[in-house]
Amino acid sequence: MMVKMKAALLTIGNEILEGIIVNTNSAWLARRLTALGVIVDIELTIRDDLSEQKYWFNWLKDKQFDLVISTGGLGPTHDDMTLQGFAEAFNLELEIDPKAYEIVKRQYRKFYEQGLLDSPDMTESRTKMARIPAGSIPLDNKVGGAPGVQITIGKTTFFILPGVPGEMKSIFEESVVPWVKENSEGVYYQKIVEFPTIDETGFSKFEKVAMKKEPRAYIKSMPKVYGTVQTLRVWVSSRQSTLEEAKDAVENAIRALEEASGMKSNEVKD
Repeated sequence: MMVKMKAALLTIGNEILEGIIVNTNSAWLARRLTALGVIVDIELTIRDDLSEQKYWFNWLKDKQFDLVISTGGLGPTHDDMTLQGFAEAFNLELEIDPKAYEIVKRQYRKFYEQGLLDSPDMTESRTKMARIPAGSIPLDNKVGGAPGVQITIGKTTFFILPGVPGEMKSIFEESVVPWVKENSEGVYYQKIVEFPTIDETGFSKFEKVAMKKEPRAYIKSMPKVYGTVQTLRVWVSSRQSTLEEAKDAVENAIRALEEASGMKSNEVKD
């Protein structure tokens, strides 16, 4: 029986909860993790509050997720306290990590040489970003100043990433993706198809029939506002031990949908 990696996403930031910034990070991470064959079980958004961070980091660890990715709160300002909250949650010391220090130093030297800063000096606020929980691994940030952090507590591996989307995506692709590929089992495959109908309620009975015929596949319709389109998009996906098995499950499910509905589907390329 293939064991599937389960993940949780934690967004930290008052600006998200107050509606100042739209949380695009979680949607992007969920799509990327799903494509890697990881099941995202939960998404949480909390404030820049130490007690909240301590509670939720512990809660996520106790739920024994394989992977937890947090975003936000790694910058130089007073309210960037995610690493402190994490350290307090698990009784760890915050220490200046030599590798993290060199990452921050390199980045601010680069910004200075690009004419973006008046000084490359490692001020206290910049040095703050090199203080990471004892026993953790700093993750290179080639876009911004704050390194990400990787650390395993119990059976859960935490990746603590910056909230700036460009920085988060860069560290995710360079550090998180290789870890997921090395530690997860199974292969994910998906296909989006369109059927010539706009009635999702009527089409749902065909989805139930198809998933009963092909239990290895997951089927999800993606309707749009009535009157804006003349077709119904359907997302068909599968996680299996091999790519061939995953593709076979998806194709079988699509054929089952076509047979049950009496409609021909067209693959969506965009």
